[in-house]
Amino acid sequence: MTGEFLALAAVASGGAAGAVSRYVLGRFASHWAAGAIEHFPWHTFGINVLGSFLLGLFAVWYKSHSQSHWWLLLGTGFCGGFTTFSTFSLETLALIERDRWGSAMFYAFGSVAVGLVAAWCAARNA
Repeated sequence: MTGEFLALAAVASGGAAGAVSRYVLGRFASHWAAGAIEHFPWHTFGINVLGSFLLGLFAVWYKSHSQSHWWLLLGTGFCGGFTTFSTFSLETLALIERDRWGSAMFYAFGSVAVGLVAAWCAARNA
């Protein structure tokens, strides 16, 4: 039971740190580019790309160290709390509802493509 409790504590701690980090970074970005967010959600786009990059780094590090508590803390917990896929989905829908189809398609496909490139760069360079 102790091992399972430690696993849950690692995921919860990492998730809390990731969620708080996302909130702080999102607030900072929304103040910095307040007008631009109405036309394109750059703050969520950037957080998703950064989260993909970090998850790629953590995955490579985990493969070489195989310490599952670090993966649970950083990969599952922190990156799971930090990345914003549900927000991404809602913002894409909001762009479509505002008849900003070009922005919505760029955001959806760009987020996936740039996120994949970020994870690849992290895995390749770690």
